[in-house]
Amino acid sequence: MRSVESNVFDEFVKKTFGEDFDCGLSPESREVMAKRGRVVNMDKGEFLQIVGDVSKTWGYVCKGLVRVYYMRGKDEITEQLSEDGDGFFDCDSFFNQTPSKRYIQMLEPTTLFLFRRLGSGEISSDNYEIRRFLRYMIEKALLDKKKRILDSIFKSAKERYETLLVEKPSLVLRTPSGIIASYLGVTPETLSRIKAKNN
Repeated sequence: MRSVESNVFDEFVKKTFGEDFDCGLSPESREVMAKRGRVVNMDKGEFLQIVGDVSKTWGYVCKGLVRVYYMRGKDEITEQLSEDGDGFFDCDSFFNQTPSKRYIQMLEPTTLFLFRRLGSGEISSDNYEIRRFLRYMIEKALLDKKKRILDSIFKSAKERYETLLVEKPSLVLRTPSGIIASYLGVTPETLSRIKAKNN
């Protein structure tokens, strides 16, 4: 009988890369990756990470809603919003193993699958399949981050909101408006005006 971790890992691959994606992992390598993860249940408002922590995991949302944010003065700046089937992580702290400047908080009761960071000298260093798969994960995360940066530069606030509505309609419904405004880089008042014009 397959473990819960193995089933969740398979779900993660399909949701992250698509049903037809060939991750190139043999059953043995899949099992190694699955064993690096653990399923964690967290309450609404609970923090997985606070400022000063060193990020040791890459997260996948089985069910729920997660926010990654940082403080700019007294303002909370939302960097990532991840719902069912999305991944998330603190890129800088995860790769550099330095104290984080970000918070990771649950916006709903949430079930996570957390992949432990592979240290130097661990099995990934001599397992080509796992090295390649980890590269896929990193590339996707960086491409997603690049898309957000480009959208913030070249799209208007209205266009960013409309894109979010098309790509993640349930995210807009589930997330408080103030946090959505922060995620889009606008004030709550601006978001209210955009919503009013869209109705």
